Amino acid sequence: MKESAGSIAAIVHALSCKEFYPHRPEEVEVRQTHISYVFLAGPVVYKIKKPVRFSFLDYSTLDRRRHFCKEEVRLNRRLAPDVYLDVVPILENEGRFFLGDGATEHSGKKVEFAVKMRRLPEAQMLATLIRNGQVGTETMDRLAAKLVAFHAGARTENATVYGAPEVIWQRWSESLRETEPFVGRTIGARQYRAIKDFNAGFYREHESLLTARARAGRVREGHGDLRTEHVCLTDGIVIFDCVEFSAGLRTCDVSSELAFLAMDLDFLGEPALSAEFVAAYERRSEDRELSILLPFYKCYRAYVRGKVESLKSREAEVPLAEREMAEAQARCYFALACRYAGGQPRRALIIVCGLAGSGKSTVARWIQQRTGFFSLSSDITRKRLAGLQPTEHSAQEFRAGIYRDAFTDLTYRTLLAEAENSFRRSRGVIVDATFQDAKQRRRFLDLGDRLNVPTVFVECQAAEAEILRRLEKRAGAENEASDATREVYLRQRSEFMPLVEVLADAHFVVKTDAAPAGVLDQLESVCERAA
Repeated sequence: MKESAGSIAAIVHALSCKEFYPHRPEEVEVRQTHISYVFLAGPVVYKIKKPVRFSFLDYSTLDRRRHFCKEEVRLNRRLAPDVYLDVVPILENEGRFFLGDGATEHSGKKVEFAVKMRRLPEAQMLATLIRNGQVGTETMDRLAAKLVAFHAGARTENATVYGAPEVIWQRWSESLRETEPFVGRTIGARQYRAIKDFNAGFYREHESLLTARARAGRVREGHGDLRTEHVCLTDGIVIFDCVEFSAGLRTCDVSSELAFLAMDLDFLGEPALSAEFVAAYERRSEDRELSILLPFYKCYRAYVRGKVESLKSREAEVPLAEREMAEAQARCYFALACRYAGGQPRRALIIVCGLAGSGKSTVARWIQQRTGFFSLSSDITRKRLAGLQPTEHSAQEFRAGIYRDAFTDLTYRTLLAEAENSFRRSRGVIVDATFQDAKQRRRFLDLGDRLNVPTVFVECQAAEAEILRRLEKRAGAENEASDATREVYLRQRSEFMPLVEVLADAHFVVKTDAAPAGVLDQLESVCERAA
């Protein structure tokens, strides 16, 4: 039996209403991925699976979804025993839906199944704590210890099946094939080729090592989706939301599982935490081959995340804003995969400049993922100097308050000093700021000369209609650091000085409203200039 889109839509609508739940939560928040819907209903979470079929999973029938709901509870109780409560049916009776969790006397036809979970505090999620600067070495050591113990007790009977080199290469080949439609949209053609060539070369060189590790017990039935958003630091360390739909995907070399979390830490701009986590795991597990395998598996994990976000960006039922975010995330994951494939870039200072709404922050983030360079933002630096949180808005006139000339000069001088200091811990630095004044640009050119590193300017441009659309869209957004408005843009436009002091071969103009393929190729040229 394959359910229609209409029936699943009706079920989703019912579970989105607070009246549906016997405990009557104050509100219900709905989230979704390309394979599931999650309903956060007060202290309880319900998760249903979409009736979809991909090469890596099959949820197309009700029986299969019920089976995988049960598997999800069973498998996740290994690392989160108190979180996964039960599998409950969704009942339908005369066009109305009810929760059949035993707490009510409703009867009807079972039309769907949901995993019932205890809600974990968002503020204690590892990803949130990292963004708030609340994670240090001790946390990484504790997390590594938990995973070493988990892997030591994990099953190994299918190790030589799922850990066989040809199986690993087949997964890579499938991902490459499945992302072909996204070449030129979320991944550049040059990136695609570089990643493909890197992994083919690694596989040829280390095929015997992959075989030996499977035979030595380094391939285990692990978590399969080990990311910072699946780790909660409450009541100890809780790790949840493992891969339940494929024994093959959760049974992998422990270095692949380790690489997933290490990659995610890199993605969040925390390479030091990533290195500390890997070192702690290596020390406790005495696995001396991790350093050989990590670039390969980090590349694979970043690539798969890029694929997943690309798929989400094409789902019609996902809201437009989420699809656009997924597309941007996919580009960043693919850029990170390309970094792992390309090795360590040489030192460089990259200035990302342009008018408000021209796409500076998006471009800076892409370059940061592609290079691993330390990134600085004038918006965040300005707010910090003013004693404000990054996303705390300061509605002030142009060139008034924290945007007066003296404060702007202080912001750029601070960026200059922090850029110089950052070269002590990073091979390169990215500075994201308007840089409309030639005086500020010359200061950073002088810094590059003084440090003997190439200075590259990336000037972001877009059509005025697109810039105004972006500014309107992000006005008042919760996670937005910029305070720029239409009026700010118009003033900047009239005062922006051309980059005549920057040599032509160090000045890249990126049209951020152009077709994705062109933008990606331009940005790849920037990274090659700094390579």
